[in-house]
Amino acid sequence: MDIGAMSMEMSLARVQQSAGISVAKKAMDSQEVAAEGLLKMAETAIPRQIPENGIGLLVDTRA
Repeated sequence: MDIGAMSMEMSLARVQQSAGISVAKKAMDSQEVAAEGLLKMAETAIPRQIPENGIGLLVDTRA
């Protein structure tokens, strides 16, 4: 294999690696946004179980 062909293959490999990393970063960013959305939905869907003062909702009983 001559040096010119080897140089072209190495350059192509670098470009492919760079493109792969770029796609992976975009996928991670997309997943992060989706996770944030799910957390916000969970916060609004689950009502607060204990009021601010915490008095009157829970009764601890044992027999």
